[in-house]
Amino acid sequence: RSPLRCQGRKLSLSVQARGDLVAMGGAEDEKALLIGGAARGATTTHRDGTHSTASSSSALEHLHSGQVGVEVESSVMSVDAVVNALDWGPFHWLLLLQCGLSWACDATEMMLLSFLVPKITPVLMPGASKESQNFHGFLLGAVTFTGIWFGALLFGRISDKMGRKKGYLISTVVVGAFGLLCSLSPNIYVLIALRGCVGVGLGGVTCAVTLFSETVAEKYRGASIILSIGALWTFGCLFETCVAWFCFTLPGETVHWRLFLVLSALPSITLLVIFPWLVESPRYYMVTNQYDKALGVLKLAARKNRVRLPENLKLEVPKQAHKDAAAQGGHLKTLLGKKLRLTTFLLWGLWFSSVISYYGLSFVTPLYFSFKNKNENSEYVVTLLAALAEIPGMVTTSYLVDRIGRKKTKAVMFTVGGIATFFLSMSSLPFGLLTLAAVVARGSVLGAFNDLYVYTPEVYPTTSRAFGLGLCSAVARIAGIIVSYISFSNENASEAAGTDVLSLLSLSLFPSVAVPT
Repeated sequence: RSPLRCQGRKLSLSVQARGDLVAMGGAEDEKALLIGGAARGATTTHRDGTHSTASSSSALEHLHSGQVGVEVESSVMSVDAVVNALDWGPFHWLLLLQCGLSWACDATEMMLLSFLVPKITPVLMPGASKESQNFHGFLLGAVTFTGIWFGALLFGRISDKMGRKKGYLISTVVVGAFGLLCSLSPNIYVLIALRGCVGVGLGGVTCAVTLFSETVAEKYRGASIILSIGALWTFGCLFETCVAWFCFTLPGETVHWRLFLVLSALPSITLLVIFPWLVESPRYYMVTNQYDKALGVLKLAARKNRVRLPENLKLEVPKQAHKDAAAQGGHLKTLLGKKLRLTTFLLWGLWFSSVISYYGLSFVTPLYFSFKNKNENSEYVVTLLAALAEIPGMVTTSYLVDRIGRKKTKAVMFTVGGIATFFLSMSSLPFGLLTLAAVVARGSVLGAFNDLYVYTPEVYPTTSRAFGLGLCSAVARIAGIIVSYISFSNENASEAAGTDVLSLLSLSLFPSVAVPT
């Protein structure tokens, strides 16, 4: 028996459990939690003599609300139990910022293409025909997406073998270094090659998602991932639009594309300062037999979140030995095995549709409205509005994802985006209505895309999680190459892209409903 106080009532807690069930009791001004792995249950004796039995998870949820501090008395706990006990606190806010900033950098480098391609080909190819300029504009986008395809596969393996933090660090260095080198390009061919190298680095952004998702309690995972990805991605889009507006509207006849590339690379260079304070995933440490390091990360999180873990705490060793995990983890046969084959194929379809939908709208919007309106700055205004529209889409998705589930959220957001894109493809509509359609379409598609980043890591085992997420991202980058061709290879990109994006949004609805929960 251990006394605790909860919401003003003094309770007496009697625990019946095996060695992995943990009673967590608090001081006078603190709450207590009951958590465990294979718990038989906990019997609570109230002051009025009544008894109640609850599972560890229900006790955890009951006592988390209004948490001030937590004291844990334990011997052996699983990583999942400790992560859930950590709840949400200052440690997770910092981690959200550290991992989410990768998406701001990713957004700046991807949105860069929509502004750079129309400006750079006439400057670096002044004597070339319009067809040749359009083709090289397509190559600039296609090679970037090809680099992302390769990088997603590469960093998925690096993340599973060397750790999430190392994969994240290496990818950030690649993006920042080659992003700066792009500004020194003497011709279009060198620029295309360097943008391909930037793409390889961008393929490693999934390392940050995996790290974050493995260190956050399950009940916070959906909303926190969507908000971190969505909010900071949107910030990156807004930043890049403002940078483009500034650089490409400076007085004079000179196109300041080199300044534009330097300013676009600065976020990735700045991001490098966070890594000395970034932790590794405790789940990665566990599957690689680094139990002390995993415990160290969890104790650090506990100190920052004011959760008191006992000095003698030991982590429950995963059932699967490291040797077996290393043999199976990260291999394609694991993802295409009988258990995960259907889920993997459906996820590939969803990722493909999401990329062609989102980047189709992002790349086409500046071109579309520059053609529809004679105001030379109209594409910047509309792109800013469309980027701001991602905020309500992000908030809506974060609200729905834990209430109606991942599948239904995807279906709802894809449907709304498809309807809005249908109106966007009707170029005869008034400018204001087209702007509204662009705003709704982009916000909805981003919401569906963010939902995928929540769902995908949850369905794969730890040893293959980063590779599975990276492989989905890699398959989707084929869609990016298609988008580049649609957007940059001809002047009628807007009308063509509207039809293609709409059809793929419609196709997305079936796997959204069919994919396993």
